[in-house]
Amino acid sequence: MPQQNPFALTRVQLQQGRYKAALKTAKAAMARHPRDPHFPNLAGLAMCGTGQQRAAIAMFQKAIRLDPHFVDAQRNMAQTLILLDMADKALTLLDRMVANDPGDEGAQYLRAQALANLGQTEGAESAAARAVALAPKQPRNYNLRGVLRNTLGLTDLALEDFQAALALDPTNVDTLINISLPLARQTRYDAALDAARRAVDLAPSHVGAHLRLAASYVETGDRAAAQEAYRRVLVLDPQNAEAIEHLAALQGREENAALSEAARAALKHAGSRHRDRASLNFALARIAQQAADVKTEARHLADANRDMARALPYDAQRDSALNDAIMAYFPAPPEASAAQEPVMPVYVLGLPRSGTTLAEAMLGAHPLVHPLGEQIIAGRLLYPLIEAGTPFGATEVADVLERERQMLPALPRGVAAYTDKMPENYRLIGFLKTVHPGARFVHLRRDPRDVALSMWRGHFSGSALSYTYDLRAMAHRFNLYAELMAFWHRLLPGQILDLSYEEMTADPEAASRRLAGYCGLDWVPQMARPEETEAAVLTLSAGQLRQPVHRNSVGAWRQHQEALAPLIAGLDPALWPGLEE
Repeated sequence: MPQQNPFALTRVQLQQGRYKAALKTAKAAMARHPRDPHFPNLAGLAMCGTGQQRAAIAMFQKAIRLDPHFVDAQRNMAQTLILLDMADKALTLLDRMVANDPGDEGAQYLRAQALANLGQTEGAESAAARAVALAPKQPRNYNLRGVLRNTLGLTDLALEDFQAALALDPTNVDTLINISLPLARQTRYDAALDAARRAVDLAPSHVGAHLRLAASYVETGDRAAAQEAYRRVLVLDPQNAEAIEHLAALQGREENAALSEAARAALKHAGSRHRDRASLNFALARIAQQAADVKTEARHLADANRDMARALPYDAQRDSALNDAIMAYFPAPPEASAAQEPVMPVYVLGLPRSGTTLAEAMLGAHPLVHPLGEQIIAGRLLYPLIEAGTPFGATEVADVLERERQMLPALPRGVAAYTDKMPENYRLIGFLKTVHPGARFVHLRRDPRDVALSMWRGHFSGSALSYTYDLRAMAHRFNLYAELMAFWHRLLPGQILDLSYEEMTADPEAASRRLAGYCGLDWVPQMARPEETEAAVLTLSAGQLRQPVHRNSVGAWRQHQEALAPLIAGLDPALWPGLEE
């Protein structure tokens, strides 16, 4: 019986998931055929299958040395570098590939992934668009572009891409997972939950599908279902860092006692994966917090934030320049306008973790107010203009207004106002007042030390809040915030409602009455009971909002004063008067 071709045998073993056998076959073939680049390439794939990604890089490099034009090996190496959080090195390789062959759809697709991992989302979306143009029948290209467009706030376009991907492959689980979040952002919560459920039904062993389903339950306030969904993830993947972190936030002290063992075991195997290490340390910090073990909590929080700061470094110089550029646009207040809008925008803003979710819930409890949660539309439309120094005249205002109308979710009939609680819209108050002269601005104020502790305990999505992972960076950003809010108050006296978190939690009825009056609404009693809201919450505050209003976190910074020392020392007393020990 003739011996099977080693190339064909290795490919079959890889397809069957027999990675150890494939590696053995490929290495034996490498010894017999030392000049054939195919075998080190196959060996690299087998190593990736056994979790040896770093060793696989050397194999792909060897294959490329043997054949510098070996495209498959180049793509495999780029993909592995991306998986190892070495997107910069992957991008260097992919740029060369695209320069040699602009029609290489696979390289364009991987280039989009690399750019996305480096935070260059617009460049990534352009690369994904080129991949779509090169291979319009390939669902993965629409899927990736949809993810990137969703990140950029282009929700409608993202949904079009996901729908195009599903038209090509209706059973694509990744697309169903990805379409769920933008559906939720458009307040189509039933459709979002249905997409996540379909993904789980199609692929009961797909960890990502269960994670998205669990997140959908968190967003809609079904705490018990969310816990069960995260537990199913841990049955499939006992060391899944994301599930451990979220489950720790949802469970009580007794339930978390067992989870701590899983978190510690997973941490030992996390290696150099910064984000996984951070998630697990955040989980262990939460468990220590429940046990009132301040020292252990502080240690895990320091480790978690250090890992996140390495993954997402903060650019203080860029932030300072942006503050200066924003203020330079407004040597005088925006021109007043008598124009009336059919539905009034209410921007709920301030530092993240300052109480914006609670304030929006109070407003959203009013029958004439539709809460939209955190919309990234304003930043998506305005920051490119600011960074380019584009004049903000009538033409630009009209363009922003038209594009905003296209991007906003549909509003129910009969509402008088909608809320956008993107906290960091505080930077854009002057621009938003220019676009919407009748808009209301609700500014949440809270002791910056309590805000800092809440941020230090938090694990945020995306790179926009990279300053929260470094206490000195946090102090720098807090000072910029205080400087800018003082500027807006001078520019627009009496037009911004300051609402204290401490007062809001002490007397919800009085606070909600102030909110109603400022927005020109008749107060209704349910505004004082925001925990009864049925609205979905798509932020870190989702679990907390389901509890009655409380003051448990007021002054909590005092127990963590030593850990927060770099933040406290960095706060400018001139910008933060009245802070007492």
